[in-house]
Amino acid sequence: MADDNSVYRDLFFEESDDNLQELNDSILELEQNPDNMELVNNIFRVAHTLKGMSATMGYDVMTKLTHKMEDIFDLFKSGKLKVTKDHVSLIFKCLDKLSELVDDLRDEKTLSDDQIKVLWDELDEVEKGVDARQSIDEKKSSSKETKKEVAELNGYFEKIEDADLDVIKKAQGEGYNVFTIAIRLDAKSLLKGPRVFLIMEKLDQEGDVIHSEPTTEILEDGDFDTDFKVIYVTKDTFDEVTKNINSNSEIDQVIVEEFDEEKIQKPKVSEEKDDDSKEIVAKPQDQLETRPKDSEKKKPAVKKENHHNNRNQSIRVDLNRLDSFLDLVSELVVYRNQLADAGKRNNADEVRDSMEQVSRLTSELQDLVLKIRMQQVSVVFNRYPRMIRDLANELQKEMELVVIGEETELDKTVVSELSEPMIHLLRNCADHGIEKPEVREKLGKPTKGTITLSAYQEGNKVIITLEDDGKGIDPDVIKESAQRKGINTDGMSDRDLQMLVFHPGFSTAKKITNISGRGVGLDAVQAKISELGGSLEMESKVNVGTRITIKLPLTLSIIQALMIRISDEDFAIPLDVVERVVMIKDDEIIQTRQNEVYRFQGKLIPIVRTNELLNLPKTESKNKFAIIVTIGAQYYGILADSLIGQQEIVIKKIDQILMDLNKYQGATILGNGAIALILDVNAICNEKKVAVK
Repeated sequence: MADDNSVYRDLFFEESDDNLQELNDSILELEQNPDNMELVNNIFRVAHTLKGMSATMGYDVMTKLTHKMEDIFDLFKSGKLKVTKDHVSLIFKCLDKLSELVDDLRDEKTLSDDQIKVLWDELDEVEKGVDARQSIDEKKSSSKETKKEVAELNGYFEKIEDADLDVIKKAQGEGYNVFTIAIRLDAKSLLKGPRVFLIMEKLDQEGDVIHSEPTTEILEDGDFDTDFKVIYVTKDTFDEVTKNINSNSEIDQVIVEEFDEEKIQKPKVSEEKDDDSKEIVAKPQDQLETRPKDSEKKKPAVKKENHHNNRNQSIRVDLNRLDSFLDLVSELVVYRNQLADAGKRNNADEVRDSMEQVSRLTSELQDLVLKIRMQQVSVVFNRYPRMIRDLANELQKEMELVVIGEETELDKTVVSELSEPMIHLLRNCADHGIEKPEVREKLGKPTKGTITLSAYQEGNKVIITLEDDGKGIDPDVIKESAQRKGINTDGMSDRDLQMLVFHPGFSTAKKITNISGRGVGLDAVQAKISELGGSLEMESKVNVGTRITIKLPLTLSIIQALMIRISDEDFAIPLDVVERVVMIKDDEIIQTRQNEVYRFQGKLIPIVRTNELLNLPKTESKNKFAIIVTIGAQYYGILADSLIGQQEIVIKKIDQILMDLNKYQGATILGNGAIALILDVNAICNEKKVAVK
């Protein structure tokens, strides 16, 4: 039983995260389009789902706060409360609190009403300032014509289930009151579904709705005209039930009566009169117009539901199972390499044919499992518009975030690790990049700054660019700050100076804030991107803006690598960083005062003697291979004694002691069963860069 509950809890957490994110996005959009009724409809639906899930799990504190939020949404809808920046900020505070509550539940903490008291009071104060209720007396003072319409509203119920009748009789026997309630919504109501939600919720707080016409599915989808009826069981009195219903807005007419079984299974009376008798005559059943059955009424709702499902053809898969699946595929890749090696040695046609089949199967399986592991970057990107909105308010700036290509896919592992560095970069764009409105106006720019975040796939890489139209990075300011910190800037170009913002402990902020200027963040960004096997480049122009480009591998599990040999040991270099391979002679390596360099494309690039870096014996050879790699717009030449060739390899974890050396990214198993270490090119070249300085 505990395991079953755990499954429900996990599902609740996943669904809650999705619903909270959707509410964040919708409220953010509502602030820009306060008259978008379709958006308000969606907000009602998601909030209602979140509240229902919380109530089902017994999380009363979450249920109360969500219900209180819905009351504010109701005031938005009725036009009695304007969608202002302050009100939206209050809703965002509620969503943040709900996220905190979900996290507490994950940690198996007990929730209390004290956690939401402050927010509850704020929401209550907003409600008290709005006259959201129509007077009951105003409803009673309707015209005779209206009373006639009300009388028509309260017709007969269609047949209900015998089980429901048994419940009603049992409830009456135990002292409960049973009422039939007929409700006519305002004809101008544009959100009938959410309106019914709110009415039903208030009724459910004090009793149970046993039966409804039309059915609940039709009511929740809003696929009815204006009238609906329910049978209601409660301990409340007639007056309390009437008051409960009339506390809702956009209700035109209401009739509450004690339950009468005679109004079930009877045809509706026609308003035709016989000229002689002047009495109302009921039409025989076979003369009545055929009324649509429930199943026919449901058709529009079913169609909508199917459309929704087609638009969201996705399932959640346990990542641990996917990892196990990937391990199996990895083993197949190893066996494929072993078959390839055996085929070369024996030259047997049978082995080669088998190898081709294994190769085909493993390639297909590999592509499949990698696609399953892929996740859209929107999982990360969709959090940022809300963050930029909050930063704009905090910094008293005008700015917007434009997101492009959020459907681009990356490996789940990469996506999960991407959030933190992107937050650092975005906060720096908002704080250091975008200027105050008055400053932008003087510069001839729009008062509202624009930050553009885009992603797209290029080969086996995903390119993420972050661009702002702010003040840019002034290399002179960077140089001055660097000299104060004792950083040598001799011979640095403007671009080199700008890249110093990624130097550990470097910051140009005069004032430390909770947004930036603590000397941490950007260096951590570069470290994380390097850890993910990616690279980071930056271009910036003063008073024009800054563009940061991040290149990331599609996956971190199976990669293309260049196999090399150094001092009789085999190593792998990820192919995505390799620019070119050249053969060089000893006399082509130039010795400078501090470093060895090689002339490549008209520039002198640093040479990395890997045997010395890895403490391997030197081999006597006049010719060596230089693996030209690109790290942060800088070329490096990594020396190797010989080349083995290009190969697809599986990355395996290695001992933490080796990882701490910052020279290896992992290991792989070769076709002959030997183990080859994968060089961490970023770390090796960065170490060389530090040594040069």
